Amino acid sequence: MKNSQLSIRTTLLIIVGVLNLLIAGLVGYQVYKSWDHYQQAQLLKQGSNVIGSFYAASKNLSLARASTLSIMYSTPEVAEPLYQELLKNRQAVDAALNTAFAGMSANNSVDVSTTSAQVKRKYEILLKRRTQIDAELKAPLQDRNPEITNKFYEENTALITEIQNFILIYSKPFQRIDSAISQHMIFEYFVWELAEYSGEEYAIIGQMLAENKYPNQRQHEQLLSLRGRIEYGWDILRKFSLSQELAEQLFPLMEEASTQYFFTFDQVSEIFYGNQTYGAQASYPITSTLWLGMSGQAVDSLLMLQNEILSEVKRRVDKIEMEAKREIIISGAIFLCALIITIYCWVVIAYRVARPVYAMVNALYKATHENIFEIPTMNYQHEEIAKLAHVLEVFHRNAQKMKDSNDELERFAFIAAHDLKSPLRAVDNISQWLEEDLEDVLPESSKKHLDEMRKRIRLMDKMLDDTLEYARVGAKIESQSNDIVSGRILMEEIIALIDLPPDFKIYTGKNLARFNMQKLPLQQVLFNLVNNAVKHHDKAQALIEVDAVESPTEFMFSVRDDGPGIDPQFHQKIFEMFQTLQPREKSKGRGMGLAMVRKIVIANGGTIKVESALGEGTLFRFTWPK
Repeated sequence: MKNSQLSIRTTLLIIVGVLNLLIAGLVGYQVYKSWDHYQQAQLLKQGSNVIGSFYAASKNLSLARASTLSIMYSTPEVAEPLYQELLKNRQAVDAALNTAFAGMSANNSVDVSTTSAQVKRKYEILLKRRTQIDAELKAPLQDRNPEITNKFYEENTALITEIQNFILIYSKPFQRIDSAISQHMIFEYFVWELAEYSGEEYAIIGQMLAENKYPNQRQHEQLLSLRGRIEYGWDILRKFSLSQELAEQLFPLMEEASTQYFFTFDQVSEIFYGNQTYGAQASYPITSTLWLGMSGQAVDSLLMLQNEILSEVKRRVDKIEMEAKREIIISGAIFLCALIITIYCWVVIAYRVARPVYAMVNALYKATHENIFEIPTMNYQHEEIAKLAHVLEVFHRNAQKMKDSNDELERFAFIAAHDLKSPLRAVDNISQWLEEDLEDVLPESSKKHLDEMRKRIRLMDKMLDDTLEYARVGAKIESQSNDIVSGRILMEEIIALIDLPPDFKIYTGKNLARFNMQKLPLQQVLFNLVNNAVKHHDKAQALIEVDAVESPTEFMFSVRDDGPGIDPQFHQKIFEMFQTLQPREKSKGRGMGLAMVRKIVIANGGTIKVESALGEGTLFRFTWPK
């Protein structure tokens, strides 16, 4: 089966197309990555807003918890301003949670349905407890139920804890997007947890101040536990590994928060952490209102630190978003440029390279195969491909000159052969007349000389015929018929033309027998090679093998005999005109057969070579283009 070959136009378009597709693919992938970064930045922004809203809700829940515990044990004149502050805290909690839940609905990339359901459930419980608290505040101070206060504290703290768990789960996917944001969120969580412990501590102390009682055993243990957690938390916070930039921003706020907290809470440490009688009446030097103000400032300093981290996260998210937008714009511009360049390259190749090349190929094909010279019109005369048209014109002129020269040479050879043959025939005739006239007088030696002279004249006549035949090989090939025959039929006709001795066998290979090929001038080449093997064989029996193999573009023929062989030093000489390896008088040929073979093969675009050594037979190989 023949292999199909792509045209140069198709090949160039495919190469440029593949290269540009690779470039476009790389740029497109960069656009995709940029868009993915932008989407991640958007998700991070939404997630950061949700987390920030939950932190705001947690902060106000902590403030509302402390205010509620103090109000439940305060007189109406003390409770009234605290209650107004409590209402503000409640409103802030409701607004922050509504914002957080709305943000979660808009961002479905993180599945926290179970945890968020727990937050909502505990928030609904707290709302019901608020109603009980408000109803309880209307009752006289001595009739208020402390169990409701304890339940409120537990439920408020449980909601804050649930929010804390929710933030841990919700923030994990966003921490994987950017390492710096991950550090910020982890540090933010530690600060928030520290603020929560401080909020619990100052809420319990506020209740004790409002009741004018020393803490009971359970409250005392709670305070000790909270104080231990807070001190340990500050140590962790200071040792937490931060980037140099963030550490420089937060270090002043951390120091201020630490100073505020320990200064405020150390003032009352002896009062509430000492060995007083559990639950006994006490006379504190400060009021619950004053305490809430003082401790609130300490906790606010922690919340300011937390707000600064939230702001830094937001700035980082905004930076990622801006970088993603810039990447999209740059990548999109590069992709557009690559697309424009691709289209331009295709246009250039199709119209300024492939089309003129295709026109030149057609023109050259017609010039070489059909002897028709049609110079194509080129639009861009200054380009290299267009200059090929001028080369084709020069080629046309040179070809015409060569054709005229060959025609003149052929006429010269014909005339020379004809003119030389006339005197040769005259000499031959005169020698015969002379012998006839002097037949009785001439001695036998003179008659032999005249006979030898006539033999030489006839040999020269045949050499002149061979010379003319050799000169006309090119013209004969162009005028040969294009009959297609099988290799079997071709060899049968050749064998029929040869005077084959009885014990000489010619074997036609299976491949050659089934191939179909042009009859002439291939028949002349094979005839000369086979006939040459027969004439020069030195044995009574002989085997001559003729075969061929096929490739996509040509046939490779081989003619092998088991004759005397040829010395390698004469492998080139045998293809020259009038060259024989035996003396002229003993040679069975005139030395033109192989010269004719070589010229015909080369004229048809093939090659020929011989492989032989003395006593080892001879192998001729030649190629024949399809």
